[in-house]
Amino acid sequence: MHNSSPISLATIVTELQRVCQEKLSGTINILTENRQLARISLLDGNIVALFCMSKRGAEALPLIRQLNPNWFQFIKGSSVTADSNLPATADIVNFLTSTASSSTKSEPEKNTLLEILPQRILTVLKEMLNEFMGPVAPMICNKVLRQASNLDSAIDLLAREIPDQQQAIKFQEQVRQKVF
Repeated sequence: MHNSSPISLATIVTELQRVCQEKLSGTINILTENRQLARISLLDGNIVALFCMSKRGAEALPLIRQLNPNWFQFIKGSSVTADSNLPATADIVNFLTSTASSSTKSEPEKNTLLEILPQRILTVLKEMLNEFMGPVAPMICNKVLRQASNLDSAIDLLAREIPDQQQAIKFQEQVRQKVF
């Protein structure tokens, strides 16, 4: 599953439960508004690895529970090295559920640029940013598009995310050629 609007930890836990029940293999990548990254990796429906804020295994679990997630995506079939010090999958899900159920967001949703841009333009932005930044591009793109007021400012904000100035300029030029 991939989402494009701010979410709660409860939403991620629901997706985690679904992935476990369907005995899928892959990784749930979670990104917060302040760019903290967490990963929950599964093999045949069992959680085999956790990562959050440079902590792995059981040490990452309380950090994941404290996250204020902004974006997540389940990627099927990604390979992972298993952590040796993990509790059972059911215990991990129960631990996350105990906090997730009380952390739902109640503020009303507003339409963002991410929601109103045509799919063709979203695809161009994500694909082009991916060329310059790699696999974190969709997460960054979604975050920026929720904040930008128009397409032109979104392109500029995305370019600022690229560390190399020359590459940022090249990104802006190529995207504008494709979308305008």
